[in-house]
Amino acid sequence: MTEKNKGGVSFSKTNFILRGEGLFPFKYNKIQELGSGGFSKVFRVQNLITNEIFACKELLIKKINDLEKFKKEINIMSKCDHPNIIKLVEIYEDQRHIDLVMEECLGGTLFERLLKKMEEEDELFTEKESAIIFKQIISAIYYCHSQGIAHRDLKMENVLFSYKTADSPIKIIDFGLSESVQILPSKDLFEKITGAKNLNMNMTSSVGTPHYISPEVLQGKYNQKCDIWSAGVILYTILSGSFPFDGNTDKEIYKSILKKKYDLKNDEWKNISDEAKDLIKHMLCDEDKRYTAEMVLNHPWLNKLAPNSKGAITKLNVKHLENYKNTSNFKKFILTYIASRLKEKEIKELKEMFYEMDTNKDGTLTVKEIKECLMKLNSEKQMNNDEILLLFKGIDTNNSRKIEYTEFISAAIEKNEYLKEERLLDIFKMLDKDQSGKISKDDIKKALNNEDIDEEDLKQFILKFDLDGDGEVDYNEFISNMSEIDKDL
Repeated sequence: MTEKNKGGVSFSKTNFILRGEGLFPFKYNKIQELGSGGFSKVFRVQNLITNEIFACKELLIKKINDLEKFKKEINIMSKCDHPNIIKLVEIYEDQRHIDLVMEECLGGTLFERLLKKMEEEDELFTEKESAIIFKQIISAIYYCHSQGIAHRDLKMENVLFSYKTADSPIKIIDFGLSESVQILPSKDLFEKITGAKNLNMNMTSSVGTPHYISPEVLQGKYNQKCDIWSAGVILYTILSGSFPFDGNTDKEIYKSILKKKYDLKNDEWKNISDEAKDLIKHMLCDEDKRYTAEMVLNHPWLNKLAPNSKGAITKLNVKHLENYKNTSNFKKFILTYIASRLKEKEIKELKEMFYEMDTNKDGTLTVKEIKECLMKLNSEKQMNNDEILLLFKGIDTNNSRKIEYTEFISAAIEKNEYLKEERLLDIFKMLDKDQSGKISKDDIKKALNNEDIDEEDLKQFILKFDLDGDGEVDYNEFISNMSEIDKDL
């Protein structure tokens, strides 16, 4: 039997970005300091229950310009669910600090990797290498723009490699956080640069790093296309080894940006293809002529050198999806929590499947894309439209009419492989908000951050786990049910 979902109990990856309850040191141990700035430090930390390793960015509250706005921006970041955007796992706050626990990236920044290639190997990224990296950046940008989010501080230092290997995937960091933590240009910067009077500009919203800032951001009136300009700067730099707009001071750099003039004819560009130059010209240009992220993704240069992987979906086990569709919503809830914390290496094949299935490259899967995938698989039993729609609804646990990345991972993973007891203990403790030793309906409400859920929906949500009928789920009931993940069909 399939458990009915009346719509009151829905959930997504966002529900599992925990607002830390209790003190940070009670759950995490700081192993190593990785870096520091004027108001933040980055640590390597270990979960004391699961022994899993994460990164933690510790910010000094007194250095944050607008704390409430900063918290809103963290909420925006927490909603991002894309393979190339850093996973935010947990948030802690005390009187002095905010700690952001995130997935760990071991491969350094794109800027560091470019410098290493130039200084140690005396070479640059090839066009193919550049295209593979750049496509991941633009894919993340397109996803965020489709969600109404602009990065506003896109730069090579905000592009991390998951691993030290040459073929490591990349992760974009600091989405939505730039305005609150960035040192802003002075209000009259534009007037000082150009000699012009302030033209009704809101310079307090001018953010970014000098080399990457778009002209319209300097002028204080801009939209999401400012990210396309910054991405164009990144592409120009990794192909040529130099910035398109440079100067000895910030003021000189800003003047160069406002002129919008850059060189594609010097020695560094002799062996670069016309297709690459064409793409750059359509990114580093006036805002009204500038490509959107979707147009960049569909440019011939990217399609030629960084095509979607072919054949990855042949490894998709449709039976896993069908099993997931038919399992109880509470189990789906637990599997989504697990999926939101899996390491890059654990889901490499599934990520490649997701990329191949996502034909419009917007970072989510539609019913049409699922149907096209199933048709390509050409399985013995072809599903009809009604069956495909039921499968889709069974995976779409937040009722968004799209399947997000983490929803797909939770449906497609080898379930038993990830149901380790230490993971389940961590989840049980996360859900047992009052530490009573049982998960109650109130605990579920808090976990879902929704106090308006219908009582009958909540009862049905935990019904199969509540073996003794007391309206709550104790640890033995929890473990017993999760150990039989594929026996509730």
